[in-house]
Amino acid sequence: MMFTRRGLLACFTTVLLAACATPSAPPRVNVASVQRIEGGSMELRFLARLRVQNTNEAPMEFSGATAELKLYGKVIGVGVSDGRGYVPPFGETFVEIPITVSGIGDVRQAIGLYGAPDRKLDTVLTGRLAGSRFENLTFEWRGELAMPLPRGS
Repeated sequence: MMFTRRGLLACFTTVLLAACATPSAPPRVNVASVQRIEGGSMELRFLARLRVQNTNEAPMEFSGATAELKLYGKVIGVGVSDGRGYVPPFGETFVEIPITVSGIGDVRQAIGLYGAPDRKLDTVLTGRLAGSRFENLTFEWRGELAMPLPRGS
């Protein structure tokens, strides 16, 4: 009888510890918007705004983000943010990542846009959100961005 109680107690303790140790689901990351912002004369700048949603009962924190802007499968711009944030239980917040596309002349030659009016191009934004409770939380967005001609062209 004593063995059965000990076995039952051990089993109950194991179940409790497993419930506490079960990792929470990672937050969901969606791209809310990608907009052009002011940049230098030889670069384009965009601001990617990410919506981070917590689907858990416990709060979550994140400690930065990275992003890559791709055109025809080639990375043309990168961005990082050291923005730290807190997402309440069953809540959401935003994180912004500035993205720089430098050497825009080379990009334009590669896609044959010199002499063309402003055009919207199919682009892909991929990235990663860093945090202490999850690893490599990635996101991807597909859409169109305006890639204007450099001034004076």
